[in-house]
Amino acid sequence: MKCFRIMSAMCCVLMFAQVGFAQDKIGVVDIQAIVNNSSEVRALKQEHTSQIQALNKIVTDAQNAIAKESDPQKIVMLQDKYAAEFNNKKQSIDSNYQSRLSAIETKLKRDILESAKKNNYDMVLAKSVVFYGGEDITDIVARDIK
Repeated sequence: MKCFRIMSAMCCVLMFAQVGFAQDKIGVVDIQAIVNNSSEVRALKQEHTSQIQALNKIVTDAQNAIAKESDPQKIVMLQDKYAAEFNNKKQSIDSNYQSRLSAIETKLKRDILESAKKNNYDMVLAKSVVFYGGEDITDIVARDIK
């Protein structure tokens, strides 16, 4: 998402530098709306939520196991064991989530590009970086993506 914002800002700068392109067909897209309406993103978020709930089970199991123990050394060992398990699982979940989200973002960018070309737009900018002008094509892109 950060890379996309940088690209959008660069496009905005280039747009102002190329004022002679006034005759070009310029579209603007609400990227956040496209992302929020993506069924892939919704499914990924739902899966991520269920995985986070599984992490909560590790915490509950740890609390139960530690509550049953009275030996301080064993309590420390159990805490270390469950902390390591929790951290490993969380890192795996986060890494998987980020890589899949990145792949979805790449696909959405490609879909926006294809939609812009299909509808004969010479330039498409993120709506968040445009102060004035351009035709809002968010709905057109959303229809083309589905």
